[in-house]
Amino acid sequence: MRTIVAVASGVLLALGSASWIAAQPAPPTTIVPGQAVGPFRVGMPVDEARSMMEQFGRVEPLEAEEVRGFCNPEPNAGVCVLDRYSRVGLDTPGLVGMIITDDPRFVTQPGSHKPGAPLLDFLRTFGIYTASAGPDPTEVRWDPQGLVVFVSTNRSGLTAGAIGVFGPR
Repeated sequence: MRTIVAVASGVLLALGSASWIAAQPAPPTTIVPGQAVGPFRVGMPVDEARSMMEQFGRVEPLEAEEVRGFCNPEPNAGVCVLDRYSRVGLDTPGLVGMIITDDPRFVTQPGSHKPGAPLLDFLRTFGIYTASAGPDPTEVRWDPQGLVVFVSTNRSGLTAGAIGVFGPR
């Protein structure tokens, strides 16, 4: 880990000043509601997203009546990309319509919330949700922003088990 930090620091110094860094787009681990989870964008070809997913490990197809896409199956690592999710009326064959992650390396912009964070934090940042469904899985959605939180519980209360983005409705 120290080697990675040293190499990254050296690369940043070589690239220039902090003003150059500030001018760059959102980091590759940012969740932007309605748009992207890191480098995975709503509207990109599913095949392109699938090949990018290999950086997180194994990729498996997901095919059921309500959903279709690909997932990194290991917990807390990677994403799922879907081109069909019937709960929100999503059906975009061949194009990513929804991206979901339970990987805590990804954080929302705004708010810096990540999977595992309390649901209350999302409510404080994004306001009252516009839709919900459940119970398997239980989700709350902010349709105008293109954000969904799949709710889980722990000893602290309700948390974001996973976070997803889709085209705003």
